[in-house]
Amino acid sequence: MPTDAELSTYYSDFYRFDYQAADTAPKEKHLRKRRLEAAGRVSQLEGLLPGTGRTLDFGCGSGEFVGAMLALGHDAHGFEPGDTYGSHAKSLYGDRITVNGWQDVTYSDQFDLVTCFHVLEHLSNPVDALRQMAAWAKPDGFVFIEVPDLGKTHPNKGFGALHFAHLLGFNQHNLIVAAAQAGLAPERIVAPTGIIFRKGTTEAGSVEAEAAKGRALSEHLYAGGKMISSYFRYQVGKLTGSNKRPG
Repeated sequence: MPTDAELSTYYSDFYRFDYQAADTAPKEKHLRKRRLEAAGRVSQLEGLLPGTGRTLDFGCGSGEFVGAMLALGHDAHGFEPGDTYGSHAKSLYGDRITVNGWQDVTYSDQFDLVTCFHVLEHLSNPVDALRQMAAWAKPDGFVFIEVPDLGKTHPNKGFGALHFAHLLGFNQHNLIVAAAQAGLAPERIVAPTGIIFRKGTTEAGSVEAEAAKGRALSEHLYAGGKMISSYFRYQVGKLTGSNKRPG
């Protein structure tokens, strides 16, 4: 497991080049994709926020979700540790964006909504990060988490789901367990690993049941060499197009 210092250096200097081949600025192809994703995430929040809510995007990347919330009249903010994408977002939204990691940012007021899209799997201490998100949220606020789904049966990438930047993997069940340890309970499940949480406790029995389901699912998908065979099946399916389900 890399240290926090190693991760800080990696995300500040290397991550965006490694994964999007972006050295000085985001590519337009990436920006178009992220704008579509932001619009979809906004739609999943329908009915939860006040008309002019205060929001924070944890790991805001190039800032598309912040921009989408601002367009709706919300008081939107975000932070991003990587300079390439963080500077791009800051050029668009000014002081609403902070270029720094989550351990080094502070806010004087709480938020109606804290979002964290495809960031939690990059952290070596996700429960601590979730606790910080809960602390940033108002007592009646929400925390919206989205991570890659390692509980998918099709297509199952096997080893293709693992790389340096993803330190941990989640399915729906262990995501709920992690959130419960931070004092968050599910409010709205919009996808298996896309969940809107509220502040609240989850009964110990329910947490234990979710943990058991998560273990069983991981063992079913990945134990006993299945990760290796899944990897080769996925690669063959990718080449032949059989990974794509009809409809």
